[in-house]
Amino acid sequence: MENNEKNILEVTPEEIPATTPEKETKQTPQKPKKQGKIKTFLKSRKAKHGSIAILLTVIFLVIVIALNIVTNLLVTRFPALSFDFTSSSVYELQNTSIEYVESLTKDVTIYVLQNEKDFEAADEYYVQANKLLKKFEQYSDKITLKYIDLSKNPTFTSKYPSVNWSDGSSLLLVESGEDYRVVTTEDMFDYNQEYLYTYGSYVIESQHVEQAVVTAILNVTTEEKVKVTILSGQGELDSSYLSKVLANNAYETEEVSLLSGKISDDSQFVIMYAPTQDIDANVFETLTNWLYNDSNYGHTLLYIPNDHATDELPNIEALLDEWGMSVQKGYVFETDTSHMTNTQQPYLITIYDYADETYTKALKEKNIPVVMLYTMPISIKDEDKAKAILTTSESAVLMPLNADENWDYNDEKPQTLNGAVVSTQGTEDKKSNVIVIGSYDALSEGALSTTSFNNSAYFINMFNTVSQRDDIGITIEGKNLDAQQLGIASSATATIISAFVRFIIPIAVILIGLIIWLRRRNK
Repeated sequence: MENNEKNILEVTPEEIPATTPEKETKQTPQKPKKQGKIKTFLKSRKAKHGSIAILLTVIFLVIVIALNIVTNLLVTRFPALSFDFTSSSVYELQNTSIEYVESLTKDVTIYVLQNEKDFEAADEYYVQANKLLKKFEQYSDKITLKYIDLSKNPTFTSKYPSVNWSDGSSLLLVESGEDYRVVTTEDMFDYNQEYLYTYGSYVIESQHVEQAVVTAILNVTTEEKVKVTILSGQGELDSSYLSKVLANNAYETEEVSLLSGKISDDSQFVIMYAPTQDIDANVFETLTNWLYNDSNYGHTLLYIPNDHATDELPNIEALLDEWGMSVQKGYVFETDTSHMTNTQQPYLITIYDYADETYTKALKEKNIPVVMLYTMPISIKDEDKAKAILTTSESAVLMPLNADENWDYNDEKPQTLNGAVVSTQGTEDKKSNVIVIGSYDALSEGALSTTSFNNSAYFINMFNTVSQRDDIGITIEGKNLDAQQLGIASSATATIISAFVRFIIPIAVILIGLIIWLRRRNK
């Protein structure tokens, strides 16, 4: 049996007998199960393509919303992540300010005397101001920004008794240690005076927030302020703007008439700003003794002549002569076009060269020149004492003060004229100086407030160098909003842009997705 039987594993397919149809078992065919309409639709081509469109739309929408939320959170937490696309960077600090606050070694607190919402609601420029205030905190770990609602914190003002809280003009308070300084609306904003007079309401035209805050920080962090005495009593011109610039750079100014008062013992500078009358013998003696300071020196007299002085000034001239210089009776008339400005009187508005590096070493923009109008040139009579610090080209001539229409500059001898001269006496360690600047317009508001020329930076640096202070003179340009520039110009604009990003873009994405889905479905 074992020989005749084959192992079933050894049977080949050919040896398996075929099943006959008669022997097959008949089975009743089953009807296909009915599928639901929804399931059938989901398996259809249209549904697959439509679902993909909807899915992509939802995913994109979720990404946009998520990015918007995350971006808002990050910008709120880290202001450095925001970008300023405005043409004049109205929401960004200037490099000079950034460098200054980054170098701070003292803690500074900036108090905004309102809650943040009310502060920004006041005007579009306040929105801009708040952005800049946050930048100060961003760029320096020494600066802290706080918002104080005085109505909810009535005891806050009691800590600062020297502030006039009743006039309501205080917007900020900057504090460092025991020193503090208030920043007012007038410090931060320029108003349209004509509109104010006509309609009785304030309209802001531009802002100086950055300049005002830097000035306040500078004053509260500077330990020793240098005192400057501005003389009066000889028919001097108004020097209030020069006083303001000096105060903004941590100088303490006082006005004194030597006819009835005296120079403070701790004053390092005396300024004679364009007197129209001569000093008398007693004032001459007072100034002379003050300069020599019992051979201790350490003092500086700044004299600016007045081309409209009708009387002779023999005592002032004698004082200058003792220091090796004199003021010429005429104007600088520049004939070199490279030393002219594009004005109606280019010959008399002169661009000056820096003739000495003493007062330019700390200048940040040495390529920007100083400009002076109607300059009375200064002659050097003793080169051992005096030296030029600002000079014209070699092609300048001296124009007489009383020149008429027949005067021709071609008849004059071309020469280099001195726009400013400094004379020094004393020893290496103890010096006194007499500085003469030939144009009072060089220190006027127009010249000191412009950033097109270097007058403010140069002359403040001159004060700093003479008083042996580091260069802390900071020139900051004010900013105004331009309707044509890109950027958030007001709280209303900010709301519109926010609504556009949060609602309009997502709705547009949904509509586009629906259109694509409907078109594919109908194919």
